Amino acid sequence: MAERPLPGADAAAGSPASARPKLGTKLLIAAQWGLTVLGIFCLVGAAVVIAITPSAWPL
Repeated sequence: MAERPLPGADAAAGSPASARPKLGTKLLIAAQWGLTVLGIFCLVGAAVVIAITPSAWPL
């Protein structure tokens, strides 16, 4: 039975960075999480402002 090569088998065998994401990938993931947290913060903040000042928001 033929064995399938493992993912990343084309990288150097002794290379410690072959299994780690690159710096650009880490920065993009960090930016995505930062924007997600900012969005949730703004949604909660808008709900709080609407709840505190009901007369200004005739819903």
